[in-house]
Amino acid sequence: MTLVSNDPSWWPFINAAHFASYFVVVSFAGLIYDWVLTFGQEVELIWRQRWSLMTVLYLSVRYLGIIYGVLNILTDVPTIPVTDAVSYIIFLAQDWVSVIVNAMLGVIIITRLHAM
Repeated sequence: MTLVSNDPSWWPFINAAHFASYFVVVSFAGLIYDWVLTFGQEVELIWRQRWSLMTVLYLSVRYLGIIYGVLNILTDVPTIPVTDAVSYIIFLAQDWVSVIVNAMLGVIIITRLHAM
């Protein structure tokens, strides 16, 4: 159950969290802006080529990053209400997306080093 306190000692922390949420929104806007700008090149250079393990890993990392950004918006922006159960599910999803993306990036780096 959510506890609401009117204790003034919490106000600086609440204001700091509210201010930090602006950076979350701006970083997500930058992520989407970059995706929109490079989508045409992605279709031309990635989607129309012969698919390989590296293609799948690249696209997975790219789109899991966007999903991670959406989850970050849902948890860090205080004006978006989520229940405790949904918040826990989002927390688990964020943790697992981080683990999966780090594993995929490790495979990409090892493969690139092996190709050198």
